[in-house]
Amino acid sequence: MNDQADVVLGVDVGGTFTDVLALDRSRGTIVGAIKLPSTPSHPARGATWGVDRCQTRFATSAKSVFHGTTVGTNTLIEKTGGPSALITTAGFRDVLALRRQARPRLYDLAPSVSPPLVEKALRLEVDERIDARGRVLRPLDAEEVARVVSLLRDKQLASVAVCCLHAYANDAHEQLLGEALRCAYPDLFITLSSEICREFREFERTSTTVVNAYIGPRVASYVKTLHAELAQRGIASLGIVKSNGGLTAAANAARFPAQLIESGPAAGITAAAALGRAEGIANLIAFDMGGTTAKVGVVRDGVPRLANEFAADRFVEGLDLGGYPIKSPSIDMIEIGAGGGSIARVDAAGVLKVGPRSAGAVPGPACYGRGGEIATVTDAHMCLGHIAPEGFGAEDLKLNRELAQSAVRRDVALPLGWSVPRAAAGVIRLATASMSEMVRLATLRRGLDPREFVLVAFGGGGALHAAEIAREVGIPQVVVPPYPGLFSAIGTVLGDVRHDLVQTVMCLAGTYDARALGVAFDALRARAAPLIAAEEVNTGWQFEHLADLRFEGQLFELTLPVPTVGTPDGKDLERAFRAAYETMYGYDLPTHAVEVVSLRLVAKAPVWQRGWPVGGMAPRTANPKTTRKVYDDRGESRDTPVVSRAALAPGDGLEGPAIVEDFGATIRVLDGQAVSVRPSGVLIIAERRGE
Repeated sequence: MNDQADVVLGVDVGGTFTDVLALDRSRGTIVGAIKLPSTPSHPARGATWGVDRCQTRFATSAKSVFHGTTVGTNTLIEKTGGPSALITTAGFRDVLALRRQARPRLYDLAPSVSPPLVEKALRLEVDERIDARGRVLRPLDAEEVARVVSLLRDKQLASVAVCCLHAYANDAHEQLLGEALRCAYPDLFITLSSEICREFREFERTSTTVVNAYIGPRVASYVKTLHAELAQRGIASLGIVKSNGGLTAAANAARFPAQLIESGPAAGITAAAALGRAEGIANLIAFDMGGTTAKVGVVRDGVPRLANEFAADRFVEGLDLGGYPIKSPSIDMIEIGAGGGSIARVDAAGVLKVGPRSAGAVPGPACYGRGGEIATVTDAHMCLGHIAPEGFGAEDLKLNRELAQSAVRRDVALPLGWSVPRAAAGVIRLATASMSEMVRLATLRRGLDPREFVLVAFGGGGALHAAEIAREVGIPQVVVPPYPGLFSAIGTVLGDVRHDLVQTVMCLAGTYDARALGVAFDALRARAAPLIAAEEVNTGWQFEHLADLRFEGQLFELTLPVPTVGTPDGKDLERAFRAAYETMYGYDLPTHAVEVVSLRLVAKAPVWQRGWPVGGMAPRTANPKTTRKVYDDRGESRDTPVVSRAALAPGDGLEGPAIVEDFGATIRVLDGQAVSVRPSGVLIIAERRGE
């Protein structure tokens, strides 16, 4: 390796596999990559093993690691965080339990909702009150602070969340409590709502603060441990992917772990957007199927759609329990429990079910030969001949077809009285139907026509199902990128360093003058300064100004850009809002006043500016096509062409049915479809004309 090479590693730790990819930024080329089984009990161990093996195998010496992590997500799902306490204004201790009194399932007469992360006995009230304008109605005195702080003694806590009423408008009382808590309990993880969520809506703000506190100790420990392990290897820089697709330094990530909940999936959609820009594809649907879940995100005009709020851990055993709202910008995506490790079973009524429970990395699908005995989606693919015993190119993993057949026979075929191929085909059809509905939720049910989009398939299982999903939903083309099984690892090195800050202001747009608007954005920049100072990027920072607006009395807002040149005022914002509202909904409300609800600042700096990386992990090969017996939906076998992706050159074509084997993934091309190779090496799957 050239001494002048600038090598960085992208590390994506998923529920089943850990992917590590080496990128030489000085040349814009991918040096190599590896795939290892994840180590859920010690996630940092799997990451460092991957780093060590990647550097040794490809003779690299990395300067930085960029990392997508699921530690925060898993902590929330598995309820292994806390124990935590909540300190809040007197009269508001039950906000977490009351939520908004909205049922996740409207007509369920016995609804179940996600349980509060803080038990009632640890939700403490403090005698203070601030109104929505930030005026102190009831001061918080030193005796009251001391009383509440003393109540936490001997509670065996790991963290404390502090969320006082209207602290977004005036955080003085929260700061007093925070200072006292940090002095009394220096080992506790303390989260103040005014530091992570300066927005109105009491339940969502409280939920965000509590989630950050609940997962904080475990995530902070993981980040610090990984950072220290990498430093021992001479890698001083660690960047973590946030839910918004941006990157942040380890210190910021450890402080605000709620912003990392969708870290891994966000990296994949960031990579899909970058690929789309490189290939001239403006509108695409990013489809990621890994070992545990499947996810879909929409990219329009080259930019992933962002949401200012999302619910974490919403679906449990297929039921919508509402989850835990987090008010933090996140790439908008839909996720279901349908991955390669999703468990297939026949319920008491004799109905075939797939997911949402997963075999995960340990013990994994039965075909892994690591102690798993329950049939999964991957086992079904093995039974049908879709996957070769060599598997996905994962290190130390060779798949066993006999074990897969045994599991599918016992768990699905015998209870239903079917043959093993028919049972396996049923598992695949059901999993595909669930994922097709997920794509419809992301498009048709949001007013988007899937025929105007391209489906980008990645993850270890994405390309196994994408052709069927596209056909079922009506998407004209499927794009399979280079390195689909390690796509999220690529995405970790492509994002900008990014911080999103928000401040609720709640005023009529017509009364908001340019000076007040400028002062508010200056305050947001001041809050961004310490976050930026903690980053290793100290040049190239850009700032975007945004505003949330609505008609007075409405419950939802539109987020619009605010010009950063000139001296815009509230009247300019009102005119922009009315125009945007009429464009979106087809009418204006000229007699209704417009409110400025919140102001937003996006601070970002580029890390990678060379577009999509080039180069490959596998050299071109002239290996001839082979054939393999592959079973169809009726359980009938057919000799099907199998070709290595490394044997396909730009301009080549292949008609389905066919299987293309790639490092980290297998690509299925259905009967009636054809695959072509673009100059970049991207594969395009489309229906053959006239069929």
